[in-house]
Amino acid sequence: MRSMKRPRKPVQRYRSLLFPGIALLAVFVFWAAFDSPKEVRGETDLFEYGGLKIEITNVREVGQDFCNDGGPELWEYPVYTVYPGASVTVLEGMLRQSGGKPFPQWFFYLDPGDERLDVVDGMEPVELTPEVVGMVDGDGDVWLLRFEVWQADG
Repeated sequence: MRSMKRPRKPVQRYRSLLFPGIALLAVFVFWAAFDSPKEVRGETDLFEYGGLKIEITNVREVGQDFCNDGGPELWEYPVYTVYPGASVTVLEGMLRQSGGKPFPQWFFYLDPGDERLDVVDGMEPVELTPEVVGMVDGDGDVWLLRFEVWQADG
């Protein structure tokens, strides 16, 4: 004897993107769990000079160079060789008064176009690229420090 039950309706599967979305999320979570973190290279150095305090990350080595400020004596300043991805964080950057208005005492010197980026308290960290040549005093006369981005291929 045949059953008198009604035949079942076919089930509509995956009507929404909920299941594929959850599956994709699971794949990314699994991948992230086993992905190795980026290798930290270099050291973090603290540079202080006359009210300026900065933190430089991914430092490979620190050398010395000399410049002449127009007088008879040479000015010695550090040259930081950094790994790619290095950055400079301004911890303290005093302003000087000029004509009754605050004026940045130091700035980052950017090579293409002879641009400058003034150093002030609370500024975002500056990523060190080959365009960021170094830091100069507010008058632009003397190097405070210079940066060189190290390349593994030369």
